[in-house]
Amino acid sequence: MKITRSRRTSGARIARVALLLAVSLAIPGCPGDEGDACRADTECGSGLFCAGPDDPPVCGIPPREECAVDADCAPGGEVCHAIGDGCSPDGLGSECGPPCTATSCAPGLRCGSGGACEPVPCDEGFACPSHLRCDPVAAHAGGAMSARTQGCAVIPCTGDTACPAGGACVDGGCQSGPGTCREEFAVP
Repeated sequence: MKITRSRRTSGARIARVALLLAVSLAIPGCPGDEGDACRADTECGSGLFCAGPDDPPVCGIPPREECAVDADCAPGGEVCHAIGDGCSPDGLGSECGPPCTATSCAPGLRCGSGGACEPVPCDEGFACPSHLRCDPVAAHAGGAMSARTQGCAVIPCTGDTACPAGGACVDGGCQSGPGTCREEFAVP
């Protein structure tokens, strides 16, 4: 009799475990933990956000924007140059300096007719990453030197199929792959 009761108890346990497993698979997924793959903030747990692999880094210091136009620089021939700046959302900042030469500007920049390093427009030789598209209007927009770009623009999307091969739709824009749930933190 004990054997029969043990088998019944064992069978009941198996049935309960199977039921719990079935219910857990039927319930929509819980928000992801830190480090889990994601495509939107809603897929991440409380206090986490979905960071795409191509999102700009979080720096903690303001972008380097020393000047907007040549008039912001010291008199005597200095001009306002575009420079690479990892803390700027678009990767470009600005600084004053002497006029450039054909070889003095950083990669992705060229010496413009006014003697200042400026972004090479995507429709004039700069190659945008595969998850972005060339927007000639943005590439030739004027304004503050630190606001100028090569013209590479985010491809809007609602799913991975709208993105180039191997890409993923993260927070409504194509990226080179899926995002990762990361902790939100305040940057001074």
